[in-house]
Amino acid sequence: MSLAFTPDVVRNDVQMDGVYFVRAAADAGSVKALAPGAFSYCVMVRRGRLRLETDFPLTRTYDLGPGDAVAISGLAPHTFRAADAASDRPANGFDLRGVSDPDPGRAVDLFLGVAPSEALALGSLVWGPIFVGHGQHPDLSRRLWRAAEMVEDEYADEAQIDRNLVIRRLAETMAINYSRRAFADRATPSVPPIEPPHPRLIQAINAFLNAPEQAWNLADLAKASGMSRTRFAEQFKLVTGETPARIISRLRLTGVARRMASTALSVEAAAAEAGYSSAAAFVRAFQREFGETPARWRRGRESRDEPLARRRPARPPATAHPRREAP
Repeated sequence: MSLAFTPDVVRNDVQMDGVYFVRAAADAGSVKALAPGAFSYCVMVRRGRLRLETDFPLTRTYDLGPGDAVAISGLAPHTFRAADAASDRPANGFDLRGVSDPDPGRAVDLFLGVAPSEALALGSLVWGPIFVGHGQHPDLSRRLWRAAEMVEDEYADEAQIDRNLVIRRLAETMAINYSRRAFADRATPSVPPIEPPHPRLIQAINAFLNAPEQAWNLADLAKASGMSRTRFAEQFKLVTGETPARIISRLRLTGVARRMASTALSVEAAAAEAGYSSAAAFVRAFQREFGETPARWRRGRESRDEPLARRRPARPPATAHPRREAP
């Protein structure tokens, strides 16, 4: 997906390639996560209740019920907890099926869009999750579900001319409506105005993610973006509300945290990898960022990322054509 930007708004000329949709199911008491990687996800709840917990760019939770939707980056650590899920239960992947496959009647049923785009995933990572609530944002919610039902129609009839093109156009419409939701929050008087990510900023973040072990500073990031240091710092603050140093620190801590959850990386080695002079300084920064110590983080997330890293979102075949339940 690529976005063209003006100084104030996102133009409605979104181009999304490679997007596809599947259905996802889970049982009561389960803990799930989407496959990590350069994906941007659209998660729409048809049945059941989930709590989304995410650690980047801020530690947040979102209670999701029927009719609710959320967009999230596959680069952001996260979990979805179904009702009555044990707090120490590790996450695994959702059970996926085709858009039009019969409904297996599980406790949780989701409509899931997957956009395999590095630029979009990075942009979503900087913005953080975008929540569209059925009750809180009825107009945007209605538009998203209308588009989802039209996507179902396309998957149900493989003989339609330009079927894939129509699916892509509907996905683009959904992405624009998520953008409207994001900017509506940032247009309120109590919230500082935040701009959409400029492609050059995403370019700089991508350069960091490709070589996080480097000792990145403002000059390096500005050079990677093709901007002056002053211009880069100003644009970065407009997009994220944070300084480049704070976001880079958070990205580095997040990367190390995910490695600690899936490997035997020691606190001392993690501190060195994250660029801290001592384990004590690393622990303080980690706890300030994530609200818990590295040891507690590891205990709560063991065995999550490693199996998920081997799962890419599948493309199950489409057959029958169920409809969404009324929220």
